[in-house]
Formats: sequence, C-alpha cells, structure tokens
Amino acid sequence: MRRTALRAALAVATVAGIAISSSAAFAESATDWESGLTFYSGNFVTPVANFPVPDGQCHAFPATAGTLVGWSNFENVIAYKTADCTGQQIWLGTLRSFRPGEFASFSAY
Repeated sequence: MRRTALRAALAVATVAGIAISSSAAFAESATDWESGLTFYSGNFVTPVANFPVPDGQCHAFPATAGTLVGWSNFENVIAYKTADCTGQQIWLGTLRSFRPGEFASFSAY
C-alpha cells in the first residue's frame, strides 16, 4: 500500500514537473533575445529591447541601452539625437557600445 502511494506521488510530481518545465520553456522563447536586433544595458549583459525584423521605421531608442547586437536580418542601425529620426545620422552598424541616453531614436534595415 505504501509503495502504491509513493508511486502515485512520484507520478504526480513528474507530471507537474513536466508541465512547469514546458511553461518555463514557452515563457523564455516568447522573446528570442538572440535574434533580430537586441539592445542591452551594461556590457551586453541585460537585454532591454528586441526588434525581431528590420522595418526601416523610426523607433524610440531604449534609454537604458548601452550596447546593441544585430543578431540576424539587420545590416545597419542608424541613430539620431532627435526623437523623430531627423538631423545627423550616426551609423552604428550591428555590434556597438555607446553611452546610455546618448541617442533618442533609431531606424534599422
């Protein structure tokens, strides 16, 4: 009787563990930080924003970002000191560090 109860408890724990693992894997894959364009705070440590596909549109530059990586499908990130992607263009490429707050907007292709 005790063995049957122990087996039942182990089966429930195993099923619960699988459910928890599956939902954790789903939550992590909701944003794939190592694809598209990712902005990080610190030295490529903490992801703060991800843009999966280049669209050439003007976007607000993440204020706390200090580095960026164009993981895939990006050729260049163009930063601006203005909020509307006007004025002097600063070409950042796809792997770059900068001072947080240095730029106000960007476009990428």
